[in-house]
Formats: sequence, C-alpha cells, structure tokens
Amino acid sequence: MQVSPKAKVFISCGQRKKADELRTAQEIGKRLTELGFEYYIALEEQTLRGVKDNIFRQLESSEYFIFIDFRREKIGGKRAKSEYRGSLFSHQELALASFLDIPLLTFQQKGVKQEDGIMRYLQANSIQFTDKHLLADVVGGEIQKRGWNPSWKNALKMERESGQYMDLVRPGPNGRTIPVRFFHIIVRNLHPHKTAINCYAYLAKAKNLSTGAEIPLETVEFKWAGYVMPNANISSFSQRALDAVWFDRPNPSKPRFSTYSDSGRYLPEFSISGKGMYELTYLVVSENFQPCTSTFTLQVGDKIEDFRLEQIS
Repeated sequence: MQVSPKAKVFISCGQRKKADELRTAQEIGKRLTELGFEYYIALEEQTLRGVKDNIFRQLESSEYFIFIDFRREKIGGKRAKSEYRGSLFSHQELALASFLDIPLLTFQQKGVKQEDGIMRYLQANSIQFTDKHLLADVVGGEIQKRGWNPSWKNALKMERESGQYMDLVRPGPNGRTIPVRFFHIIVRNLHPHKTAINCYAYLAKAKNLSTGAEIPLETVEFKWAGYVMPNANISSFSQRALDAVWFDRPNPSKPRFSTYSDSGRYLPEFSISGKGMYELTYLVVSENFQPCTSTFTLQVGDKIEDFRLEQIS
C-alpha cells in the first residue's frame, strides 16, 4: 500500500530550559503534526562531527525551515538602546538553510536586533512576537497563509508492488523467441515542481541469505524499463520503472539483469546464480536529488512461478 509522503520542517531555535524555549519548540512541533507535517527540532551540537552527522543531514532532508530567534544578552550598557542579541547557533543553521535554498519562515522575539548577521541579506521579513506561549498558533497561521504543503518530499523513493511481474518474449538463437518474466522497481519523484535530472540506477549490494556470504559486484548502470539510455529524467510527481531482474524459462534458476556493459564480468549474474534467497540493495543517484536506496529479497526456485522480489526497506 502506497503511503503519502510528509514534508519535514526543520525547527531552529534556542533551547534554554529556564526560558521555556525547548517547550515552545515542542509546542510548535505539535502544531505542525496537526497540520500534517513531520518535524525535527535541532539540538545544539558541541562537536563538528555532531553538526555534520545530525544538523547537515537533517537540513538536507527537510522541505521547510522555521527560524525562531529568542533574545539573548543585551547589546551595550544600561543606557544603551534596548536591543538584544539573537541565538548564534540558530543563525548558523539559518545560513545553511539559505545556502540549501530551503523555503523558510523567520520569527524574532521583540527586542532582538533586526537585520543582524545573515538576516540583513535574506530579506526574510521576520515576524515579531512577544509571548512565547502563543507562538505555536502564530507559526501555524503563517504556514497556512504561505500555503506550505505537507504532502511532498524533496526526494526520490523506490517502491515495489508485491507480486508484480511482466511476461514478455525476447529474441533468442536461430530466430526463435524466448519467454521471459521481468520484475520492476518503481522510482518516484516526490517533489511537486522539480524534475529529477540524470537518474542512474545500480545494484549496490548483494548477499546470499542462504549462506550469509556477501556477493562481490562491479559498478554498472542498470536499464530503465522501455528506455534505451542509462540516464533518465523523472518529472515532478511522476515515476519511472526500473528493470530490476528478469528470468527466462529455459534456464529459470539463473537471475538475469539488464545493464550497460560490454563485458560479461560486469554483469551481476556473473556472481548471482542458483536457487536460494538473496538480498539486493538498489541505488538511484540523480544530479539534483539525494541518493536513494532500498533493499529487496529475491527468491529463486525451480520454476519461474516460484520467483519473488519483495521490498523489505
């Protein structure tokens, strides 16, 4: 059963417990859930590895960004104008979101110095607030006003209909034809506006589940169904079928793969052969999307009717 995607919102804000900042972020997350979104609250990272493994990864996989600029220390002495610094860490995340061109909403607590740091370059028209306890409703209202859509992802996704196959015939020796059965994987573009450019597909990993042995593979491009080039485009909210694996009836116990190679050694069937259960991980890369992977089990039996390709992740 196909599950509708949910856009993820990255929530960037301070987290001082005494000031109830984390609780405010959690209330905003609850409001986003009610509106149909997923969300991620950015925790302040103390190490470069933490920033790379958590903040960068979560930003790259987010469709929207919410920036909450809480007040920090006052700028200047007691007689100075009542202006305050904002959260330095959140401003760093805002800079990254801007670089990744993620749609964003910015909110600043009253008194925070406006157009400070990167804010002066974004022209984000930051929304001022005074009461943190009402901020979740303010954020929800602005999201609806901007028309943010929860039903999409900036991602490619592999899907497979359980039990799907296609029976065809292929040219054989001496002018004869050979009956074959194809199993396909559907690659969907979940973005409502962006075309996935130059998509290439690969078999990234293979394992014999009967023996537990990893199967060595060469890197070779796979064929898109009904298409003669290794690189294909996938339009927004559209899909393409990938020739995952096929079998012929004269030799049904040998899985076969449609690839672009002029050497038999680069064909996956050079290493994958015989009855048993296999685990296959496919990879799709694109010029303008994050890599997409998914793992399947392949059952090979005595008869072509015994074969199954099932998605497990």
